[in-house]
This record gives sequence, C-alpha cells and structure tokens, in this order.
Amino acid sequence: MSDSVEMVKAFLRGQNMEQVGRPDDAIELYEGTVSGGFDSTGPYDRLIALYSSDARHADVIRIAEAALESVHTYDDKKAWYERMRHDALKAQKDAVPKAAPKQR
Repeated sequence: MSDSVEMVKAFLRGQNMEQVGRPDDAIELYEGTVSGGFDSTGPYDRLIALYSSDARHADVIRIAEAALESVHTYDDKKAWYERMRHDALKAQKDAVPKAAPKQR
C-alpha cells in the first residue's frame, strides 16, 4: 500500500472496524498502512493500544520501532514511542518464566 490517500482510507476503515467491534479486521488494515510506511501517528498508536491490551509485547516493540522510523512527529511523541518500546521489552523479559534447576 504505497498511495497515501489509500493508506488514509485504510486507516479510517480500521477505525470503523474497531468501533463496530471487529479489532482483528482493524489490525489488518492498520498493519497495511504501517507496512506501507505511513508517516502519521494514527495506525501506529492504535496498533500499540490493541497489541498492549493483548500483551503482544513483540508486536508493540515492532510497531514502536516502525513508528520511530516512519512517523514525522514532535519529540515528545517520539519519546512516547521509545517508552512504549522500552516498556514492552521489559514486560516481554519479565513474562518469560525463569528456568527451574534440573532435578538430579
């Protein structure tokens, strides 16, 4: 999806899907805009919110990194993406159970 008008339309359709309770369809539309390098915050923010609510830490990290690469925004917003990435990395690390010692 390379045409910016089509990406805006996909983002708006994604918002509609969320509003009618179809988050999986919204995610698919948002992911299309992100993979197209959309340069506005909307789909990145929504994906981070959706993935965070499902504890999908690796996806939060991936989307935050994509936002830092593609989104043209102010420094405070970039810092928010960094924080979301950092928090997801920490949550991902903390969620992994510690290995139990082998019984001998």
